[in-house]
Amino acid sequence: MDLNLLLTLQVLLECHSVSLAARQLHLTQSAISKALGRLRVQFNDPLFLRASKGLVPTPFAKRLKQPLHDWLETAAGLFVLEDFDPAQWKGELTLVAHEFLHVTLVPHLLALLHERAPGARLRVHSQYNHQLKGLELGEVDFVLNLEFSELSADFESQVMYTDAPAILARKAHPLRKKQWTRDDLLRYPRIALRVPDADKFMIFKPRAGQPSLSQLWPAAYETDDLTVALATVSRTDCLLLAGGLLNRLATRDLNFQPLDSTSAPPFNLAYCLVSHRRVQKSAPHQWFKQTVSELFKTV
Repeated sequence: MDLNLLLTLQVLLECHSVSLAARQLHLTQSAISKALGRLRVQFNDPLFLRASKGLVPTPFAKRLKQPLHDWLETAAGLFVLEDFDPAQWKGELTLVAHEFLHVTLVPHLLALLHERAPGARLRVHSQYNHQLKGLELGEVDFVLNLEFSELSADFESQVMYTDAPAILARKAHPLRKKQWTRDDLLRYPRIALRVPDADKFMIFKPRAGQPSLSQLWPAAYETDDLTVALATVSRTDCLLLAGGLLNRLATRDLNFQPLDSTSAPPFNLAYCLVSHRRVQKSAPHQWFKQTVSELFKTV
């Protein structure tokens, strides 16, 4: 079906005249007559009969008038870019967030959404395999994670926050009483937290000819539950390699903080917000990206 034919039919149903329809559509009467002939074939109905005062629609054509008007109005709306109002928007966004950012920043993000876009619904995953594939397939709207080493032109990545890796320990840990070395660390049990890219938080590189730090310092306890890991650090002499951002979760019960060191960590980790090019023209997605960026500026 040629959509222009439907527009011609709508005008004919409103004015009941070939000449008036031609004038409104800036066409010739001959073009309107040919379009009407094609419509009659398409619908297998005469649609209009000639009378002294113009065209009289058939019962079938009368039934088409309102649904055709509604449908064309809806179709026209597809091509109109309306101003986006987050306060009126109702929709869902799916975010994959690194565990450390999930627990420290997502609550603040939810508070902003509740204030500015109360109709928005946010779905957040911490454990999600093949994150870039999820973005590509539209299963995920954004990924908030450590910087990816390589991204194709289909993805847009924006650095939101840089964080120094840290060694978390209870506040009364014996190592706080001395200028500790790497060998001192190895004497204490390590907690292995199963989160994406956990190996990137390994501060010390192995010495020449030595096995990796994870082999030199095997985990005494392994978990995928961040809350349990932090509780264990707070109540034992176990150590946890993580991001310094987690220090904001310390409370009276979770009694931990990063170990002080005479030297700064040898590198920083960049957390990025990644999206696929399919959302570049989406007003809700661009607004969400701006909101996340604004949130990180207050960290």
